[in-house]
Amino acid sequence: MKKFKSLLLFALEIAVVAAILYFIKGKLMLSHHHDINHYMPMLIDISFLALFASFGGRLAKAINIAPMAGKIIMGIIAGPALLGVLDPYAEGVEFARLAGVLFILFEAGLHFDMNLLKKNIGIATMVAVVGVLIPLVTFTALGYYVIHLPLIASIFLGGIFTATSVGLSVEALKRAGKLETSLGNQIVGAAVIDDILGVIILTVLAKVSSAGSTHGVEEAAVMNPYLALAIGVIVFLVGTYVLWQMGVADKIVKYLNKHYSQNSTGIFTRFFFGMLMLGASIAAVLGLEPVLGAFGIGVVLSKVDNEIKHSAWEKIEGYMHIFVGGFLVSIGTMLPRAALINWKVWLWAILFTVVGFYGKYIVKYLFKNKEEGKLVGFAMSIRGEVGLVFVAVALANHALDETMASAALLAVILVTVLGAILFEKAVSKEVTTEE
Repeated sequence: MKKFKSLLLFALEIAVVAAILYFIKGKLMLSHHHDINHYMPMLIDISFLALFASFGGRLAKAINIAPMAGKIIMGIIAGPALLGVLDPYAEGVEFARLAGVLFILFEAGLHFDMNLLKKNIGIATMVAVVGVLIPLVTFTALGYYVIHLPLIASIFLGGIFTATSVGLSVEALKRAGKLETSLGNQIVGAAVIDDILGVIILTVLAKVSSAGSTHGVEEAAVMNPYLALAIGVIVFLVGTYVLWQMGVADKIVKYLNKHYSQNSTGIFTRFFFGMLMLGASIAAVLGLEPVLGAFGIGVVLSKVDNEIKHSAWEKIEGYMHIFVGGFLVSIGTMLPRAALINWKVWLWAILFTVVGFYGKYIVKYLFKNKEEGKLVGFAMSIRGEVGLVFVAVALANHALDETMASAALLAVILVTVLGAILFEKAVSKEVTTEE
């Protein structure tokens, strides 16, 4: 009875917050003042995303699931699928989604041990390559031979399930206290390589789709973007390593400490934040995803003196949780209402979820230690931002129809929730055993 009352009160809280958000946003949009009708709705969306993230944490605790899963579910509730008070493509929601991913990847880079990766580079690369090829080939074959989609559409379907969500995997590792361990480094390293491969596949598919609708284009002109992309990836990887090896960030921090700090860490917080945005922007200029730039600059800054690094990060972290929670909720908002009432969508989504999960989980067989392999398999099965980008690009290029796109989107959410729950439970079991 007590639990029922608690859930009833929880539902009432969600209804009240949703009603306030709906009313306030409606009034703001009617204003004739540009700052009020444009920027204030963005800010209110960001703040309410954070509130719904808190609700998601409480929901997860109540039904005993992973906190990440609870926040994604709250996004489904608050988004177009149910209450419809959060638009997944509203500027504020998209801003929070991007900022959240940037912060998550930046933190992953800060805690990334390049020396440890050198020891794990073989297994991390193997996990990434296997984890990309199996879903890509499996889903392409499923789309082409079973669903009878065109080849490009089938490859798009495969691409959606290739990349592991580095951001969500990092959050899971962080919560489990495994982020700075050898296992955590292997997972993050594999997920980053995984993402790079996923972004390359996505970019090539986007180029092929656009080139396919343009006749008479010279082959050299079509190949130029691929060459630019390859150069961009090489510059990103080599540049990150060289800057890390030279300890450039530590030298800059020492200069700032000498001329600007004056017994305050404020300058370092601003420097870290500025470098995050610069790194993301440079990656974008190179034709890569900004999240990879955020991770790369985090790696470069990881060589900064630990005391300064931790002090600056503590200040940034206070604001980061707003956007990280918003990012998780925003993933759930991307599920359309039509997907919940269309049985064909659910049928395909369940099939995609099973195939998508085992397509990544199979990497566990690359490890001699079965328990370690199981943890890596669960972590790698967590999808997220890159899969969602694939869906968006596929829709923009008319590669997937609404049914297939909705099924793929629902499957990305389901496999992400499933992977997060299984990973956190497996880690909890391991920690309990160690104690």
